[in-house]
Amino acid sequence: MSEPAFYLETSVWGSLAPRQPRDRKQVVHRLLRLLDGVLGQCVISDVVLAEIKQASQVDADEILQHIDRAQPSVHSISEKMESLAQAYIEAGVLPKNREADALHVAAATCLQLDYLVSWNHRHMTRPTKRLQYESVNQLHDYPKTPMICNPFEACDELRY
Repeated sequence: MSEPAFYLETSVWGSLAPRQPRDRKQVVHRLLRLLDGVLGQCVISDVVLAEIKQASQVDADEILQHIDRAQPSVHSISEKMESLAQAYIEAGVLPKNREADALHVAAATCLQLDYLVSWNHRHMTRPTKRLQYESVNQLHDYPKTPMICNPFEACDELRY
């Protein structure tokens, strides 16, 4: 059995920027140590990189250094991912102005990843949202929805 794949969306990487809460930085550093390619694999998409480039230069540089050290697999956004992201918005799972969030979930789903890790409770990690994503995925012939969790939960999954 291969190691589980964890998609780390932008809020996770953003917590490594200067002036972010220490507890969040610590858990993300722990998660990145656990995603060593043996216990788990780290995955991102072009959306993560595009969002990071919108940060201040100082923050973006710091975050990109962490990404370089983590060496995640980077995937481009496909037409299927864009279509599924649009389906989340059309179904009312996310508002139109949260297209990047929809793309993160769609990427993790289309890539058939095991987990999507986020600090975004409002739009991603809430149990109700998880069920909504799963419903849309099933309607669009994606039988597997990644487990959407926060970094604390992801660390717990890797330790057991």
